[in-house]
Amino acid sequence: MIPNQLNTFNTVVKNGSFSSAARLLGVSSAAISKSISQLEKNLELRLFHRSTHSLTLTEDGQELYKRTGHLIEQLEDQIRLSTDKQKSPHGRLKVNLPDSFGRMFVLPLVPAFLEKYPDVELDLKFDDRMGDLVKEGADVGIGVLGNDDSSLIAREFYSLQPVLVASRDYLLKYGEPSTPQDLLQHNCIAYRSNTTGKKKLWNFRTDGEQIQMEPEGNLIVNNLSAAMTAVETGVGIAAVGVGNYGACLEQGGFRRVLRGYESDPIKVMIYYSSRHYLPAKTRAFIDYMIANVQEKCPLELEEMIHAL
Repeated sequence: MIPNQLNTFNTVVKNGSFSSAARLLGVSSAAISKSISQLEKNLELRLFHRSTHSLTLTEDGQELYKRTGHLIEQLEDQIRLSTDKQKSPHGRLKVNLPDSFGRMFVLPLVPAFLEKYPDVELDLKFDDRMGDLVKEGADVGIGVLGNDDSSLIAREFYSLQPVLVASRDYLLKYGEPSTPQDLLQHNCIAYRSNTTGKKKLWNFRTDGEQIQMEPEGNLIVNNLSAAMTAVETGVGIAAVGVGNYGACLEQGGFRRVLRGYESDPIKVMIYYSSRHYLPAKTRAFIDYMIANVQEKCPLELEEMIHAL
C-alpha cells in the first residue's frame, strides 16, 4: 500500500519547510506536521531532524526521497496529462526568442496561432542573450546555441545558412572580396554576443576545412536588424543567416559575397523541459511553429531590401 502522506512528504522536501508545503497544498502547518508524524509512525522511521529554526532530512528521509520523489512526480504528471487531454490548450505560455529571428520567423505566425488557440496567452521575450530556460521560468526557448542542459529536449526548428552580404553601392566603391583574406581590406560589421559580450567569429570553409576569422572594422552591433541597416547604408560587409530566401537579398540590392567559402548551415532549435508531462499549450505551440515556419522571404526582410 502507498501511504497517503507520501505526497506531503515529497512536497515538504521540495519546498524546504512545513509552512511552504502547507501554503502549496492549501492546508495548515499543523496538518502537515501531523501527516509527517503519521508517515513516520507507519514506516517506523524518523524522516526529519526538527528544530525551531531548521528542518533537515535524516539519512532514512534522504533514502526515501531518493527512491520515491521521481515516482511521485511521474504519477502527478500522468494525472495532469490525463486531465489536460480533456481540455483545449489554455493558460500563459512564456517563450524566449532571439530578437531579430523571433520577429522575422515567429512573430508572423502568432496571429493565426492565437486565432486557433484563443485561450492561450503568449508571453514572448525577444532577447539575443541566451538565458536559462528553467531559471527564467520560460516554457519554450528558441536558439542556435548547443543544448548543454540534459534536462532540456531540443527539436530542429529551422536551418540558417550563414552568408556575408554587402550593398551593391559598397561593392562598386570598394570592390568585391575574392577570398576570406581579402576581408582584411574591407570594413567588416561585427556582431557582439549579448550572452558572452565577445565579438562573434566568422566561419568559412575552404578546401574542405573550416577556418575562423575575427571581423575587423569600425562598427559593432548586437542584433541582425542593426547589421542589415548598416549594410543598407553602405557601411560595410556583415554576416547574416538566411533560410531559403537568399534570392530576396539579390533582388533587393544586397549581394552575397564569398559564396564559395560559406560554412555549413546552422540549426535553430526549439527546446523545452524534458519532464514527462508536457502541457497541451506547450505541445500546441511547438507543433504549430514547426509545421508553419515559412521557408520564404520574411515580410520584414522583404520590406527592408526592397527599400534599397
